[in-house]
Amino acid sequence: MIKSISSQLLKSKFSTPSQGRTRENGLTLVEIMLVIIIIGLVSAMVGRKLFGAGDKMRANLCDTQLKQIQAYIEQFQLRYNQLPTNLNDLYECTSATGQGCVPFANKDELLDPWGSEFRYSKNGNRYKISSLGADGQEGGDGVNYDRFVEGP
Repeated sequence: MIKSISSQLLKSKFSTPSQGRTRENGLTLVEIMLVIIIIGLVSAMVGRKLFGAGDKMRANLCDTQLKQIQAYIEQFQLRYNQLPTNLNDLYECTSATGQGCVPFANKDELLDPWGSEFRYSKNGNRYKISSLGADGQEGGDGVNYDRFVEGP
């Protein structure tokens, strides 16, 4: 009985296909093209989301950097009882800081995520730190929006 079952299995596995079957197994060119188109559409949607997220992340990083520089300026003001004349005062000794100064920031920290220097202006005891955004031009929307903090 086992011998007859195994011989039937062997015959069915290794026998030639029936005469009426003309189509082979596999995908047609149209089916392959449809799969490629679907993969392309999905990739485009995912890619758009990922690239947009990068711009938003840089904008958020810029906001964080502005707050950090603001904290450095407040520390500078507490230590030297004056506002820095420019952002260089935060990382190098100047006449305002005198000898034995302690740097508050690294020079690299004073570049925005797009590689431009932050802008700094002061008027009396008030100051403003700003970034021109991704486009480096005044004005703009979204990631090109000019970001700033003011103090005190």
